[in-house]
Amino acid sequence: MSWDVLIMKEKYDFDTSGESQPDIAPLGKRDGIIKKLTQCMPNLDYGDEAWGILNDEGYSIEFNTGNEEIVDSIMLHIRGGGTVMDTIQLVCETLGAYALDTSDCAYIDFMQSDQAQESWERFQKYRDKVLSKAKDTPT
Repeated sequence: MSWDVLIMKEKYDFDTSGESQPDIAPLGKRDGIIKKLTQCMPNLDYGDEAWGILNDEGYSIEFNTGNEEIVDSIMLHIRGGGTVMDTIQLVCETLGAYALDTSDCAYIDFMQSDQAQESWERFQKYRDKVLSKAKDTPT
């Protein structure tokens, strides 16, 4: 189970109530994105151009970049614990992008560090509850 955060170039209003969705501004070319990310995070492994893997202290993040040359967005699949907000913020700053918490469809505001951390902690509590119930369920 992962906490999923979508990295996008621009903020979008997802409550358009039937209006046509805007075109998504691309993040850029995949090779350039990978180069930028691996320069600022040397332990990010992009052995597969579509999937980068970052193992850090207490957590791991899979970077789902996709198979297309032009990347519209990157989905971060975050597992574990620890402090991931600094890493997500670094990704956003490096790519000039925004982070959308897909669990509540709200953009992460790094200036409101409590709000950002609360979202991550809510996910961890939910995950632990689900895993605890699964462990207690007879097979």
